[in-house]
Amino acid sequence: MFTVGVTGHLRLPAEQLPDTAQEVKAFLAETKAAHDEARVLSPCAEGADMLCAGLALELGLRLAVPLPMDSAEYRKDFSTSAAEEFGRLLALADEAFTVLPQEPLPPGLVPRGFYYRQAGIYVARHCDILLAVWDGLEHDTVDGAGTWETVKLARQFGKAVHIISVYGYPDGP
Repeated sequence: MFTVGVTGHLRLPAEQLPDTAQEVKAFLAETKAAHDEARVLSPCAEGADMLCAGLALELGLRLAVPLPMDSAEYRKDFSTSAAEEFGRLLALADEAFTVLPQEPLPPGLVPRGFYYRQAGIYVARHCDILLAVWDGLEHDTVDGAGTWETVKLARQFGKAVHIISVYGYPDGP
């Protein structure tokens, strides 16, 4: 089965959302047309992940949700409306599972970002192509989690990366 991994920003610029959604939908429709069986691998985080997952389901693609932690704990990071959408997406997904650490646990207190990084590693490693809804800024984070890190990992794993550009990301550096 051909797998599209998803990574992207938590908050997308509202004025770009219709165009971004259109570009994501066109990419996923092309993927579906080119492959007998295709699925989207999305952690369903608020923002780009949810957008891509919802559009994938709308187009009839399968959805697999690799969670960085159990769903109840993960849901604590969502706004109220996003938590409702997360629940809807999980209910419609073909599978949802908690990602086991892909690298050793750091000593001492484990930062929350470590678990998000594990989901990013899983997506980058298990996709055929990574769809990144991204501003293009190569910004490393202390915990190694985030859109740039997932893009970088996918490239290290030899995966193709398709970028849908967003500009003026509200939480960018």
